Amino acid sequence: MISPALKEAYELLYHKTPLGFYNCGRLCDGLCCRGDGKGMWLYPGEEELFTDKEGFALCEAEGNHGQPMVICSGECDRRERPLACRIFPLFPLVTEEDGRVNIEVIMDPRAGMCPLSRGVKPIDPSFARAVRRAAMYLVRDEKIKEYMKAVSLELLEIIELHERLG
Repeated sequence: MISPALKEAYELLYHKTPLGFYNCGRLCDGLCCRGDGKGMWLYPGEEELFTDKEGFALCEAEGNHGQPMVICSGECDRRERPLACRIFPLFPLVTEEDGRVNIEVIMDPRAGMCPLSRGVKPIDPSFARAVRRAAMYLVRDEKIKEYMKAVSLELLEIIELHERLG
């Protein structure tokens, strides 16, 4: 059964795109949806949504904290996109200090193929707010929160490395 937190996040992000109502895939001819075998990492609880689903293949993902990856055929029903696709090219960094959860939405440093990550067009602020609200739901699920914290640490290391290399 899908967790209530994941369900809320899915619903919140259903109609949102980085460019408002415009399909951002038209900007780059869907670079992130090419179905080229790269795939998207799944969040805890998403695996059951993609098991035996037409157009998607699950595979083990090294470096995803025990979570699998889903590879798409390049086209999907937007209602069935995994969470990583729904929030792309952003990521909600989750940190915890003194028992307080902090969420900061950033440009995902792994999203280099996306023209939006290079500032070609500005990301709709309502999309970034929706990603943050979705993260607020997600951290209510302990497994998802721990996963997001672990990925956040990795992303912070990537950002630090980029800054050092200039």
